[in-house]
Amino acid sequence: MDIIEQRTNEEARKRRKKPAPRPHTVLIKEQYCKGCSICVNVCPTGVLVIEETSKSVFGLIAKIEEPDYCIGCMLCELHCPDFAIVVDPEKRGGTE
Repeated sequence: MDIIEQRTNEEARKRRKKPAPRPHTVLIKEQYCKGCSICVNVCPTGVLVIEETSKSVFGLIAKIEEPDYCIGCMLCELHCPDFAIVVDPEKRGGTE
């Protein structure tokens, strides 16, 4: 993993203060994720990290590392350019 991805993950982990009072569900559609790390950078609570994978064209993918910290702000979903993230899909009538 590149130093940039390592630093991105370290910064995300530093944003973790305490678990959310009511955790939310985050779904990453891996077939759409290109590993751009926008979601990791905008998440205020450090739920997401970037990992290496052979599933992505660029060799990186967003992963949910600490789901209990999700506050449901939906910043990751709103900023994802590939519509690869859904927050609380069960509340919207589906899982995809």
